[in-house]
Amino acid sequence: MSAAASPIFTDLYQWTMALSYLENKKAHDSAVFEMFFRECPFEGEYAIMAGHDRIRQVLESFSLTEKEWSYLESLPELQPSKLQALKPHMHLNDVRVFGIAEGEPVFSRTPILQVEGPLFKVQLLESALLNAVNFAILCTTYARRIRQVAPNHKLVEFGLRRAQGPDGAMTATRSAFLGGFDGTSNVLGGMNWGIPVFGTMAHSFVQSFTSFTDDLLDWNGRSIQDLINKHRPSQPTHQGELAAFLAYAKSFPKSSLLLVDTYDAMASGVPNAICTFKILRELGHTPLGIRLDSGDLVYQSKEARRLLDEAGFQSASIFASNDLSERIIASLQAQGSAIGGFGVGTHLVTCKDQPALGAVYKMVEIKNEPRIKISEQTAKISIPGAKNVYRLVGKDGRYLLDLMQLASEPPPQPGKAIWAHHPFDPFRKAEVTPSAVIELLTPLFENGAWRSKIDLQASKASSAKSLKLLREDILRRENPTPYKVSLSENLKETLEHCLKQEAPRRHLA
Repeated sequence: MSAAASPIFTDLYQWTMALSYLENKKAHDSAVFEMFFRECPFEGEYAIMAGHDRIRQVLESFSLTEKEWSYLESLPELQPSKLQALKPHMHLNDVRVFGIAEGEPVFSRTPILQVEGPLFKVQLLESALLNAVNFAILCTTYARRIRQVAPNHKLVEFGLRRAQGPDGAMTATRSAFLGGFDGTSNVLGGMNWGIPVFGTMAHSFVQSFTSFTDDLLDWNGRSIQDLINKHRPSQPTHQGELAAFLAYAKSFPKSSLLLVDTYDAMASGVPNAICTFKILRELGHTPLGIRLDSGDLVYQSKEARRLLDEAGFQSASIFASNDLSERIIASLQAQGSAIGGFGVGTHLVTCKDQPALGAVYKMVEIKNEPRIKISEQTAKISIPGAKNVYRLVGKDGRYLLDLMQLASEPPPQPGKAIWAHHPFDPFRKAEVTPSAVIELLTPLFENGAWRSKIDLQASKASSAKSLKLLREDILRRENPTPYKVSLSENLKETLEHCLKQEAPRRHLA
């Protein structure tokens, strides 16, 4: 079970604050916190919501064992008597969590989670909830960006061995699939979530063969020596490699994707693969293709495609790996490579281009009063008040903007004009008449139970559809247009009121 399945999977100050809330008779005050991020990742203008499986685990595991209570009591910062007072209340029957559906595009400042309940409980949830979504959103978004630059290619997540520990590997596998990948090499991930699993061979398999053996030549009672002699490459090639290819093809005649660059891809690997494919064809099988894992992938893929086609294997695929990233895949595409699929590992599962999202969790209401966090940096000012969030759709069916409203306001109505305000620029506002309105924050958890259905396949399909409803200039890789995230008039007034009330007065003389 993941470490997230414990309320002590958190930062110490969450517990010290909880005990101070208790001592100051604030622990059970009703509070609302919301989670959002300030900037979209990878220099883009969108992200993909993810992490519901981990959010559910955090919420459903909100209880402590006696061993965990004993450990907390042993910490000098925490007093056993105060901890005992919290013990009867360590449940989430009085906490509600609302969130945006997995797979949906989300944008900077839009609340992606809203948590309501007794102050000490929603405070204790902060660190674990942020941990649940930060990397999941990041990895899902990166996978979706790769899918955007390779819309018709086979994409497989290959990063288990390079991920940041077991939890990182599992989150990356699930997130990559949600973000549009076709499958994974991670067998446990395949079992847990029904994700298709793919695998070929490693260089060690090829290196382990040095010559032909009687066992290798015997295919169900038939010697293939005559077929080897018939189809052997005209130029000298590495015979151990050819033996390895034939051995693998014998074991997996219907799924022979051969790794061709152990010695020399063009001088040996591809000719040996073609020899193997010809033998498979004579024996009634259709070969799958080859994998390139090093070198000039554009040149090699084009040359390999030519050789495969000339040999009559037009349907054989060319799969590439080799430390691929979104940028490299986009470049390969732009240069007209003949690659039909990509295995992406390190860059995807570590989000190497941007290893942290930076989502935050801020109090926006206490005892039904809006609260604000003020900063000299405008980007760090929070939007006060419990909210609803709506996605407004234009007459062309595309998304226009996300509108934040106070929870007490009635929802916007299709066909009825409404003012949408920029959070901090008084000169940027627009009158919007939506043709449709989508409520984004829906119940995930209440009365101690998870309410939302988690269906990874459905979320993946829905995600792809939703992305198509964004304008292309918002989705583009270079200099994308920001998506509008706006405030209702009432929420804008609440923000300005809180700024006036809470900001310290400065006097210059």
